[in-house]
Amino acid sequence: MTITAREYFEAASAAQRHIDGRLAAIRAMREREGARAQSYEAIGRGGGASDPMRATDARIDAEARARSELAEYERAVEDARAVCAGVRAANPNHPSWGDVLELRYLDLYEWDRIGRALGVTGSGARQAHRQALEWVDSVGLAAAREGCGQAALF
Repeated sequence: MTITAREYFEAASAAQRHIDGRLAAIRAMREREGARAQSYEAIGRGGGASDPMRATDARIDAEARARSELAEYERAVEDARAVCAGVRAANPNHPSWGDVLELRYLDLYEWDRIGRALGVTGSGARQAHRQALEWVDSVGLAAAREGCGQAALF
């Protein structure tokens, strides 16, 4: 079964959102660790013993678990960026096509923000998006990644 350009980029977008979420969780864990003042009192005083390094240990464990998982997602995002670069290279008459795909799916911009970034309206950005996806579907992901236009395929 062949994956469509939309399905491919939606998967890359999901990978980017997962990366962002995991990194935000790790940042939050670091912030919770915070800087703590040195205590010269006996640990466990007052009844309940607590491990002052527990938060740091939990974060270190989370980072270790996330490394391999994030690497897979990062490869998917980098491949999608390569496809966007290929779309740009193969379509000099439509330079915004690669940009709109990258901004929408990998930078996670909303339509109005994409339009502002490209100097067009939100509906103009949606039109470029539609055209870009149709072009990628017409040449295939591999050719798009390599920056091959339709003429090079025949």
